[in-house]
Amino acid sequence: MTFHGLHSEQYITGRELGRGGEGTVYELQNDGSRVLKKYNEPLSSLQIQKLQAMVAMRNPAIDAYAAWPSALVVDGNKTVCGFVMKKLTGFVPLHMIFSPLDRKKMFPDKGYNFLVHVARNLATAFHQLHEAGLLVGDVNEGNILINANGLVSFIDCDSFQVKHGAGYFFCEVGVPRYTPPELLARQSFENVVRTTNTDSFSLAILLFQLLFLGRHPFAGRNKSAMDIDEETAIKMHEFAYSLTNKKKKLFPPFDSFDIHNLTQPLIDAFHSAFETENRPVPAEWIKALDGLLTEMTTCSVSRIHSYPSKMEACPWCAFRKAKGIMYFLDDTYLQADALLYDIEQFVNGFHIDKMELKNWSGSFTDNSVRANDIGAQWHKDRIIALSVAAGIIITSLICFVFVHPMLLLAVGAVLIGWMHSGPVAKKVKLEKQRLLHNYEQTQGQMKKLIAAYNDSPDKELYLIGVNKLMKSVEQFRRLPDESDRLRREMEELIYNDNLKMYLRQFDINSHAISSIGQTRKTILLNAGIRTAADISTNLQKLVGIGPKTIQILLDWQRQMSSGFVYIPDAAKLATGMQHVAADVATMKRDLERNIRQEYQSLNYLKLNVTNRALVLDRQIKDIVTRSTQAKLDMESFYRFSRFI
Repeated sequence: MTFHGLHSEQYITGRELGRGGEGTVYELQNDGSRVLKKYNEPLSSLQIQKLQAMVAMRNPAIDAYAAWPSALVVDGNKTVCGFVMKKLTGFVPLHMIFSPLDRKKMFPDKGYNFLVHVARNLATAFHQLHEAGLLVGDVNEGNILINANGLVSFIDCDSFQVKHGAGYFFCEVGVPRYTPPELLARQSFENVVRTTNTDSFSLAILLFQLLFLGRHPFAGRNKSAMDIDEETAIKMHEFAYSLTNKKKKLFPPFDSFDIHNLTQPLIDAFHSAFETENRPVPAEWIKALDGLLTEMTTCSVSRIHSYPSKMEACPWCAFRKAKGIMYFLDDTYLQADALLYDIEQFVNGFHIDKMELKNWSGSFTDNSVRANDIGAQWHKDRIIALSVAAGIIITSLICFVFVHPMLLLAVGAVLIGWMHSGPVAKKVKLEKQRLLHNYEQTQGQMKKLIAAYNDSPDKELYLIGVNKLMKSVEQFRRLPDESDRLRREMEELIYNDNLKMYLRQFDINSHAISSIGQTRKTILLNAGIRTAADISTNLQKLVGIGPKTIQILLDWQRQMSSGFVYIPDAAKLATGMQHVAADVATMKRDLERNIRQEYQSLNYLKLNVTNRALVLDRQIKDIVTRSTQAKLDMESFYRFSRFI
C-alpha cells in the first residue's frame, strides 16, 4: 500500500509486523529505520488533533524512550489514517523476561541483576517522559519493550496523556491491574486527569513484577472469606507482601521471592507506593535500584545466578534443590554430550581444495618457431616463370619496334594470361590454398581445445561438489547448535504443556473479564474455548470476537499465567533428552557418511579435472606450435610468390 504525508512524502508499506485492536503496523519499503501504523477505524477530529500535537512536540529526549509519531500519513481521501514512527529492532515485550523459559530463550545469559538493571532503566524512562510533560497513563507490560542491553522503549504512545494549552488530550484507556485505587474508584477513564502520582503507582507495580519474577503485588494467598481479585485488592490497599499491615488478608504465594531479600530503601518504597498516597517518584526508584545493583553478588555454582549480597546463599539454587523450581535456568542439564566433542577433529581431516584452475590465457604463438625454407623446386619454377616472362617482354618490344606497335598489346595479353593461368601460376594458387587451409585448420583445432580446457564440465562439477561438501561440513559443525535447539525446543514443549495444565483451572465463564460480557463468553464457549488455556491469536474467525476482544483475552490469559511456577518434570526431561540425543546421533552418522562420500567423489573429480587439464594443455601447446608454423609458412610463401 502507498500512503502520503501531509507534506507530499510517499510511504510504501511492506510486510505486516503486528496487528492489534486499534491498528496494524507495517514496515516501510523505502525506509528501514521506521514503520507505519495504520488505524483500523476512522479517527475522530480530536484524535487527529492529538496526533498533530504529538508530532509537533517530538524531541530527542522523547525519542530516546518512546516510539513517538514522527509524521502523520493520509489515505486517498487526504484523511489522517496513521503515523510513522521509529522501528524498534531487537526489542521484545517486557513480560517476556518474567517467565524463566522466555528469559532463557530471549536473554540466555541474563540473571537477576539484569532484571534489576531493566527496572532501573524503566524508572529512568518514566522520569524522562515526566520531565517532558507527558503521562503514560495506560501502563502495562505489553506496551513497554526491552532489548538485550536492557534498554526500554514505549509503544502505543498515542494513548499517552498530552498537555494541550490549558487542557489535555486524555488517556481514556487502562488496564485495571496497573491502575491506582483512586482511578479504579471512578469506574471510567473518560476525562480523567492523570498525574505523576498515578503513573508512579503503575510504575511501582511493573518494578515489583521485575524484582519478583512476574508476581503481582496484589495477588497472593487469600486467608479471608472474601473473594479478593487483583482489582479489589488494589482498591483495599491489600499489598500481599506487606510487612506492616497486621490485619492483611492476602499473603505472598508459596515459593515466591521474599521481600526481606531486598534492600531497606526498596522495601520502604514498595510499602509507600502500595499502602499510601505518598508514592515514590521515578527518581527515587532510580536511587533505590542503583543501591541494589551495587549490592549484588554471583553464585559460585552458576554464573547466571546473581542475588542480593545480604542473602547467605543463592536463592535460585535453593529453590531448585528444595522444590525443583527453576526461576533462573542454567544449561548444565541441556548441554550436548561427548557425542559431539570430536566434530572439529573429524572435519579438519578433510582438506578441501577449491582448485581454482585459471583459464588458458597463454600466448597463441610460439616465438621459437621459424618459417620452413622454400623448396628447391619452387626456386626452379620461379626461374622458369621469370625467364618466360622476360622472353615475352623482349618479344613484345621487338614487335613494337620492328613489326607493328599494335602487336605489343597482343603480346602483353599473352604475358598476363600466362602469369595468371600458366602451369606455374596454377601450381602457386594451389599451394596458397593448401597453406591457408592448413593454417585455418590448426586455428580451429586450437580454439576447440582452449574452449574444452576453459569450459570443462568436470571442473563445474568439482565446484558444485566443493560447495556441497562445504555445506555438509557447515551442517556438521552446527550439530552442537542444532542439538541445543532441539533440547530447548523439547523443554519448551514440556514447559508449555505444564503451563496449559495450569491455565485450564481458570474457567472463562466463572471469571470476570473486563469488557467481556456473557454474550461474548457464550460465543467462546460454543467454539470450545472454555479456559485460559484455550485462548490463542486464532480467534478472528469467530463472529463477534474482534481484535480488541482478542487482545483483552490475551491480556487476561497472561494475567492468569503470572502465578505459574515452573517445576521441570525430571522424568519427561530425561526421556526427551534421550530422544534428542538419538536424533542428533542419527544426524551425525548420516552427515559423516555424506561427508566421506562427497570428499571421495570430489577427489575423483579433482583427479579427472587435473589430468584432463594436463592433457589438454599439452595438446594446446602443440597446436599453437603447429598453427604458428602454418602461419609463418603461409606468410613466407606469399612473400616468395609475389614475383612468380
